[in-house]
Amino acid sequence: MNFDLPEDAEEMRRATRDAVDAMLKHEPAYHETGVVHDDVEATLREMGFYGMAIPEAYGGNPLDHLTSVAIQLELARLPPQFWPFVRSSIGPGVHILVEHGSEALKSQWLPGIAAGLSRNCIAITEPSAGSDVARMSTTAVLDGDHYVLNGTKTFISNANHAHTITVLAVTDRKAGKKGLSAFLLDTRLPGFTITRRMKTMGWMDDSLCEIAFDNCRIPKDHLLGEEGRGLSYAMSGMNEGRLNVGCQALGPAQIALEQTIEHAKTRVTFGQALAEHQAIQHMIANMAMDLHAARIVLFEAVWRASRGEEARMKASMVKVICTEAACRIADTALQIFGGSGYCRGTVVERVYRDLRVLRIYEGASEIHRNMIARELLS
Repeated sequence: MNFDLPEDAEEMRRATRDAVDAMLKHEPAYHETGVVHDDVEATLREMGFYGMAIPEAYGGNPLDHLTSVAIQLELARLPPQFWPFVRSSIGPGVHILVEHGSEALKSQWLPGIAAGLSRNCIAITEPSAGSDVARMSTTAVLDGDHYVLNGTKTFISNANHAHTITVLAVTDRKAGKKGLSAFLLDTRLPGFTITRRMKTMGWMDDSLCEIAFDNCRIPKDHLLGEEGRGLSYAMSGMNEGRLNVGCQALGPAQIALEQTIEHAKTRVTFGQALAEHQAIQHMIANMAMDLHAARIVLFEAVWRASRGEEARMKASMVKVICTEAACRIADTALQIFGGSGYCRGTVVERVYRDLRVLRIYEGASEIHRNMIARELLS
């Protein structure tokens, strides 16, 4: 296995790090105002980050798996509020559109997504159907040349900013999981509403929503792929999505480690820097080992995926190992910072809150452990 980037990809990674360092200068002002500086969005667009998963034919700049992960690890050093729509542009909703959308749908929507002008999200989770997708109750009934959607989805990220939503709905109740289909919803359609915005402990923005469909009529040709294949399409996209979550975990963990090392060198207690206390040295060593081991797991899974190997179990391992390691690192960072780290407006406090959700979304750690065990025992 070779995780070295080609020279052009390494140059892109270094350019991304420099750009992220420049954007991070806007973080203190964001903590004060809650407003992301215009320079951030302009930089993300100019550098082509929105097109990382979109074919060139539609204005994208598609990256190989390894380069994409290297770039995401740098972008993930940013506060999550700085790049939510880049994450959605490389997420499972867009993946399904790229792989299974009609030529007309791809030509209509992908160029705008690649340019950062159009936004997509995915809607799967329901109030009574999270990890247990078979309990999904949102239906799509064919009526002439339209499907009629009815139901409710919850915990939908970026729904209030989306121009399109990739929606999973039941088209054949008797078929169970094989009766789910995927559709591309234009959010301007009558019958689609955002019913509430959900406040969270981290990612302090307004982008987590509950949405509803009330006799919402979607043109028949907005079916993505074939009826009954929606779950398999989503799972394929989620394998990549879980590798992306690994990046979203380790980017903040890296910046927490960097902040902690700097703090330990400059903070003086009992007449010496924190870094001179052996207990603190061991804590920092554990942080670095956790981070390195998790990165190796991530890159190994990405390397195998790039070779076309089955990625489901490896993606689940990445999801669990990287998110749990990152949370341990953030917890240790806050412990070393002490009271100052617990105060709002500090980077380690922000990282601590923002990381916690990663052990829940894209499949909770417990669900992934179930999936890994089933694979091993089958």
